[in-house]
Amino acid sequence: MKGRTGVAALAVLLATITGCSSQTLRIYPMQKQQTVAVGKSVVLTCQADAQDPGLVTPPQWKDPKGLVINEAAAGTRPEIYTETQAAKQSQLLYISSITPAMAGNYTCVSTYANTPLSDSVVLETIVAITWTNANENQYATKGKDFKVMCEVTAEPAPSVDWFKEGTPIMTGDRYVIHANGLMIKNVEESDDGTYTCRAVVIQTGELAERNIKVEVYTAPEMEERDLRVEIKEGESAAITCKARGKPPPKYSWIKASTRENLASTSRFSVNEITGLLRIDRVEAGDYGKYICSASNQAGQNETEIEIEVLVKPRIFELYNTTADQNQEGKLECKATGRPAPRISFRKRSNQEPFVNGPNENGRITIETTSHQTGDQMQSSAIMTIVKVNRSDDGLYECVAENDGGEARKNGHLTVHFKPSFEHMTNVPIWSWNGQPVNISCIAESIPNATIKWKFHEYDLVESPHVRIYGSGPISYVTVTPIDRALYGIYKCIATNKLGEDEHIIQLREAFPPAAVVQARQETITATSVSFNIVGPAEDMGPPILAYTSQYKENGNFDWNLAQNRTWSVNSPYIVENLKPMYTYDFRFAAVNQVGAGPWGSPLTVIMPRRSPPELPKWRDDKLSSESLIHGKYADRYELQWRVPAHNGEPIDMYEISHCPVLKVSGEWRIAAESQCVVEELKFEAIAYEVRGLQPDTRYRMQVRAHNVLGYSLPAQLYIQTALGVGRSDFAPPQLLSSGAIIGVALAGVFICLIVVDLLLFCFRRQGVIATLCGRRTKKHSDDEAKLGRDEKEPLKDTGDDALKRNSSIEFDGRRVYATSGGPIIGKNSAV
Repeated sequence: MKGRTGVAALAVLLATITGCSSQTLRIYPMQKQQTVAVGKSVVLTCQADAQDPGLVTPPQWKDPKGLVINEAAAGTRPEIYTETQAAKQSQLLYISSITPAMAGNYTCVSTYANTPLSDSVVLETIVAITWTNANENQYATKGKDFKVMCEVTAEPAPSVDWFKEGTPIMTGDRYVIHANGLMIKNVEESDDGTYTCRAVVIQTGELAERNIKVEVYTAPEMEERDLRVEIKEGESAAITCKARGKPPPKYSWIKASTRENLASTSRFSVNEITGLLRIDRVEAGDYGKYICSASNQAGQNETEIEIEVLVKPRIFELYNTTADQNQEGKLECKATGRPAPRISFRKRSNQEPFVNGPNENGRITIETTSHQTGDQMQSSAIMTIVKVNRSDDGLYECVAENDGGEARKNGHLTVHFKPSFEHMTNVPIWSWNGQPVNISCIAESIPNATIKWKFHEYDLVESPHVRIYGSGPISYVTVTPIDRALYGIYKCIATNKLGEDEHIIQLREAFPPAAVVQARQETITATSVSFNIVGPAEDMGPPILAYTSQYKENGNFDWNLAQNRTWSVNSPYIVENLKPMYTYDFRFAAVNQVGAGPWGSPLTVIMPRRSPPELPKWRDDKLSSESLIHGKYADRYELQWRVPAHNGEPIDMYEISHCPVLKVSGEWRIAAESQCVVEELKFEAIAYEVRGLQPDTRYRMQVRAHNVLGYSLPAQLYIQTALGVGRSDFAPPQLLSSGAIIGVALAGVFICLIVVDLLLFCFRRQGVIATLCGRRTKKHSDDEAKLGRDEKEPLKDTGDDALKRNSSIEFDGRRVYATSGGPIIGKNSAV
């Protein structure tokens, strides 16, 4: 040990002699004075620099007070402590969070061969730039002054500059830079954006920036809308309130009259985000003013909306009323609703309502009034009629209407008037041979009239032959005039509180009519004749009901053997089925309720010879032979006619012809004779459908009747077919006739039967083919066991002659005749 000490001493001595001593302590960082921001962490390293590190004692750190700073105990981390790194002969000083109290001179000491070594560093503290009140998101309100807050602390004190979107801001008209922020005067929406607050400490060169996003809030501004809303009672409604603002405002609704928040009510619902107000089952009391309020962080705004509830009118009063004729009558109608209903009157028998004010030159006046009653309006209308007449009696309809709908109700105005017989006729009552008759009397009046009867100006007294039934307003007398004294004038007298009226009824004795005044021959054919008959005067009896005629062959003097023909009045007086070229005697008589009058107006008629039939008559009497008729179809037209008189020989056929025609200079002319078509029909035909016509073409169509003596004159029509598809160069496909269709159908059925029979033969050895084959080949006994008796034996003829006979049916226009021996043919056959 002593030797080692000596060597060290010797080394120091040699170093001193040679002047080459370089043993020192170095502190890193090497600045002798260091500035550290408060709150920052610091690490200082003290390291020995010697030729022989083994001669250097471990360095130690001393605080500004000269106290040794110890190492940290295991598992601890004090604010200030040291840590040894033996390999590097260094000592580390750790300050975890420096404070101003920790500032001062820190010294590192050691020895080298008992020679003291030391180094020191001065730590100075500063306060770094710190943002104490500078939120990165700040909100301004449009129209108000706003300070963008940016409070910054530092030591030494910093200087602050402002920028907006990179552009410097200087104090001026709208901006004022304060120590703690930037004042913006009268904020506008354009002030929205990013502002930069920049702090600089000149002494330390520290620079920090804070970006602050300023969002300009705008107070709600209500959008324009209708300030009056109409809603019908009983319906649901939705009312929208809209406002512009930033941030989006929230909404509330209150009723102005009650200050009630509608969001808390049962029938109302409010969406505070959209501003939608919903009303369920609107009631009449919901009318009034409603306030919509919109609010956000920038402010609040509101608008007032008036809700008008449309209440459908309800008529609650309309009473039936009465008025005397020529006096004043009134009907009053009252109705409620919202808005006030408009009331009008209309007589049900008229289409147009009365107007408010005077009508019919002031005879009828309508007066209306209205006033508030509770939640609704009440209207009333009074219809006043001066000098009421009978035509004013009847139902009147009160119509109340407003924007919510309408209501209708009927009221009756009954007009009292004295009895009247204006609708009774003065036709005499007839009786004969003592037959009982009823003499009726109906009095029109309100109130009902009482009726009494007079006969020959004396009160009518009941007797076995005179009975009175009813005393008003309907009364009738049953008279059995076995005595002619009961014929005469009966007077019906009706009375009510407004007056009386009377009606005269004549009971007259009736007789058969007088002789026919005149009978003249009009139209004559070979088998028929028509007459013009002038009857007798009806003054002495009931109306003529019919005319009758007797006729016989001339030379036969016994009228008891004559034939009779009776016609109703005003019908065609025609006698048919007479014989051609015969002479007939006729006589005529009139008939009424009593009976037939005397025969008179004798007439002799010579029938003409047999001839062709008369001209056929169209079934529709309105069809004209000269006018153009427009058909319904483009390719067909149906002709219909009546059977004409045959003039002595039966009609055996009809001839139908049609030709295309043109009208030239007002006259019809055939366009092409080659296109004329002629067809013949049997006698029983009374209608025929002409087919194969061209669309939009005019045709002349004729019908002629024929008997053995020739053709009748033609009945003709001019028709024009409807528009349709014309012919092309290609012929249209021809439809199969009914016979061909039946043949094809039968062939199809026959083929199906053959196929089925083949299937039976192949799989079951049954059927017609199997039977035919059984006649030529011997069948197996098992197959025979499977066959029945009917299948083993060939089919036999039943011998039913009825199936072999043909029959025919003939129709002569009136009856159907069936005969056997011929085929069934013709239009009316069963096929």
